[in-house]
Amino acid sequence: MPKRDDQPEKVPAKPEAEKKTIRPMVRAKAEAEKPKAPKPAVESVAAAVPTKTATTAGVGDGTRAEVPAASSGRSERDYKSLAIKVGAVVVAVLVVVLVLFGVLIYGYKSENPAVKAVAQVVPYPVEKVNGRLVSYNDYLFEVEANKRAYQNNAKLNNQQPVDFGSADGKKLVTQIKQHALDKLKSDALVAQLADQKHVKVTDKEVNDLINQLYQRYGGKATLLKTLNQIYGWNLNDLHRVVYKQLLAKDLEDKVTADPAVDATAKKTAESVLSDIKGGADFGDMAKKKSQASDAASGGDLGFFTKGQLPDNEQAAAEALQPGQVSDVIKTQYGYEIIKVLEKKDDGSIHAQHILIKTVDFNSWFQAQLNQAKTTKYIKV
Repeated sequence: MPKRDDQPEKVPAKPEAEKKTIRPMVRAKAEAEKPKAPKPAVESVAAAVPTKTATTAGVGDGTRAEVPAASSGRSERDYKSLAIKVGAVVVAVLVVVLVLFGVLIYGYKSENPAVKAVAQVVPYPVEKVNGRLVSYNDYLFEVEANKRAYQNNAKLNNQQPVDFGSADGKKLVTQIKQHALDKLKSDALVAQLADQKHVKVTDKEVNDLINQLYQRYGGKATLLKTLNQIYGWNLNDLHRVVYKQLLAKDLEDKVTADPAVDATAKKTAESVLSDIKGGADFGDMAKKKSQASDAASGGDLGFFTKGQLPDNEQAAAEALQPGQVSDVIKTQYGYEIIKVLEKKDDGSIHAQHILIKTVDFNSWFQAQLNQAKTTKYIKV
């Protein structure tokens, strides 16, 4: 039939395959144009951590449930066991090292740098004084300082350097080491007695004395340089030495000012005076009882003039006539008794005296040393 101009033209039908392609695209476009829910600004920590999932048994729709992931590393028990083994190995190595250096110290008395370094950390003892240990490090400090002092003294006097490897040098080393042990014993006993008598030295006292030394010996730099040249000391070493010196001095002051000791000395002096007044010979009593250096000569002072004796002792002598004996006089040395033998017109006086010391600290301390229980771990 002939085609009419006003008849609409038929659109050919699209193939079935093309329809199937277009429909999903339309749906996808529609899905894309749907308003989307706003995404959280920060996702949860749980969502950020990946988890392993497994299909739940018996669920036919494929729903997946989260299950803990199987551990692939060592268990906590394994790590503890490993730590114990490593610790045991470390302890064993330390024991071997300690034993090795112990052999070097006690067997060979080694003074090499490695031994010195270890001795600064590990307090190997060289002796024990009334239960108080003296370290090998302190011992080496004293020995080294004295060796350097001998070498420096030889240099200052233009003498040959000391050869500590020679026969005479070895004897000198033995003396130095024995002196070091004796000094350390004294230091240990001073520290013990200071504890007993509540004697303490503050940092301020130490620093004050060091500052005085700076002023006396040309300043800090000069003093430290000199000490390093002579003894090998640094500032810390100087602090250590000054502290010990102050502790010993403060202990002496405390002991000599003890009222109980003072009372005993006074009582002894009064007893001696009583014997003299009872007829005992002054010279004989001086030889027996006096603690002065002239006791063997009967306490003879010879002739003295004003200013040669302490003021109160001088005044007592001036008040006596020849043949007279004074009362007990308290002086800076202790308690004294004076007998005037002769007086001259020029004011000089010849007298005898008896001294009973309040306490002779050196004698007292020596007695403490003799009584101290000492165990030595090395021989020199």
